[in-house]
Amino acid sequence: MSDIVKKEPTNIDNFAGWEDGIEGDDRPQGAGIIQGTLIKFTNEATWVTRDGELPADLELVAVDVKRVVQKWQDQQPVETIILEPFQKFPNIDEMNAKVPKKEWVEGPDKQLRGPWQAQHILYLLNVETMDKYTFATGTTGGRIAIGELRDKLVWMQRLRGANVYPVVTLSDTFFPTRFGGRQRPHFVIERWIRLGGESGEVEALPPPPPAPTAPPSVQSAPPVVEEPSLAEEMDDEIPNFENANAESPKAAAPPLPNPRRDLKKPAKASAKKPPPKRASNILDAG
Repeated sequence: MSDIVKKEPTNIDNFAGWEDGIEGDDRPQGAGIIQGTLIKFTNEATWVTRDGELPADLELVAVDVKRVVQKWQDQQPVETIILEPFQKFPNIDEMNAKVPKKEWVEGPDKQLRGPWQAQHILYLLNVETMDKYTFATGTTGGRIAIGELRDKLVWMQRLRGANVYPVVTLSDTFFPTRFGGRQRPHFVIERWIRLGGESGEVEALPPPPPAPTAPPSVQSAPPVVEEPSLAEEMDDEIPNFENANAESPKAAAPPLPNPRRDLKKPAKASAKKPPPKRASNILDAG
């Protein structure tokens, strides 16, 4: 019998397989790092694009991140190294030390810095318009903002599945620095959605389930002890006469005899007193 090899059907169509590159193209690696519209966070703590400021209520889905090392010249990246997953950043100080000082440029802190810079990149998507956005940053504040969002995404995907992503709005938060405090980028998670699936739908996730109660072995706060009520203090209950079907209160037991009270009472006569004797009218003779 001859072996029969079955090919699994693929769902790739001409849309998914679109490729407009040219063989032998010598464009620098990473030329397609920026996808869609480039977003920047200004020193005035605003989010802008080339066309102007973005609205504060704009909701975007964070769909991917990337880490790169780029060499800049005349405010343009001339060389790009894309880091693989789990790959650490190279020693950028050593890389810049090999570059002549004349190629160094002035940074935001007015100090010269080398042309090699680490870049953190966040890709965002507007699910209503399908417009793509890219936030690329080489600042410490930007790195912290992307790192915080990435940590939350990783934990949520472990709980809800790999195709869960956050819907965020662009915001800012205070960031202390050695030059004084300033605002840094911050992504506010509005909700979580599920992208993809068998039918490729966009599904809103329900809120996370409540946390399970602690097992008996876990020590919890001591229970609250309530003060006794007035009925408990008086050892008596007030019957409810409004409810005809309610059971009538039990008759109270007769009070015990009080010894002091019994002593004060006069003792009862056990027999009648005899009548008084009458004087005899017979005189003895002398």
